[in-house]
Amino acid sequence: MVNRIVLKCKVCGETFNSNSLYYQHKVLQHSEYKPIVKEDGYECPVCHEKRRRAASMLTHIGLQHITNKPIRVELQ
Repeated sequence: MVNRIVLKCKVCGETFNSNSLYYQHKVLQHSEYKPIVKEDGYECPVCHEKRRRAASMLTHIGLQHITNKPIRVELQ
């Protein structure tokens, strides 16, 4: 059997199969930072970087502006 690594949220314990899903969760559920919706996409409320897709902006905010890192858990 192959073991797989998942990311576990330190705040609520929810697990994720990818880094981007974890960082999106972290921003949406456990952060005061929310993307600014613009006509041509989304803007970061911290550094004002722009992205076309909401998922990409959520990942950016989670990676660049929020400090708590996930717990890596090995599942069997």
